[in-house]
Amino acid sequence: MARKKLGEILIEAGVLDETKLRAALGEQQRWGGPLGRILIEMKFITEEALVKALSEQLHFPAIKLQDCEFSPAALDRIPADVCEQYTLIPFSLDGKFLDVAMADPTNLAIVDELRIRTRLNVRAYLAGPRTIERYIALHYHGREQPDDNFGHEVAMPPPVAEFGQRERSMTRKIRDPFLGLGPEAADPLRAAATAELGAAAAAASRQEVTELRARVEQLEALLARDEDVLRKLMSLLIEKGLCTRDEILEQLK
Repeated sequence: MARKKLGEILIEAGVLDETKLRAALGEQQRWGGPLGRILIEMKFITEEALVKALSEQLHFPAIKLQDCEFSPAALDRIPADVCEQYTLIPFSLDGKFLDVAMADPTNLAIVDELRIRTRLNVRAYLAGPRTIERYIALHYHGREQPDDNFGHEVAMPPPVAEFGQRERSMTRKIRDPFLGLGPEAADPLRAAATAELGAAAAAASRQEVTELRARVEQLEALLARDEDVLRKLMSLLIEKGLCTRDEILEQLK
């Protein structure tokens, strides 16, 4: 029997609807990353509600990492890059049993990989993705992050489209040489400049206009390509856990 997808489980649990799921899947396709985390960031569901619904639907025990005393021996068994790749973190080692909090404990392939890597019996527990990421940052990288996301809605960062809007806005400012002047001074100057440009355009040959048009189209194509490369690069950085969307947006301000 095929394993149910996260969206189906949440819809059956009554905490998500089809419209919100489609929106989140579109965001996942654009940015990449785990669907559960995207649903939380888009404020469609709280992390607490996500964990509760999955625990009830999948019959998996949930763990509150904020109540755990993390075992250094357990943390040593799984490296940070594996934890970040699969959104999981080990928290307890009891003899031959390694307890691991996972955002998706139903993924048996990952559980088997951990079992082979550690040579221990892995007991999987369910925890929210943002909470797991917080404790990975704390225990592997020594970075403390505010514990303000568990059970609370998180503001969604601006969509990718905003980058294009911001760039077009900046382009308009650069192209307008009268931007800093008051309306009394700017309007006559702008009108005179427009008239001069109109006369020059009328005097230009059809060939020059065609070449100019081709050049503009070429520049627009290059800009679109660069935007696509930038979007994919940001998605890769976020997926690899090297930075967050908030950090990227902060640098672009």
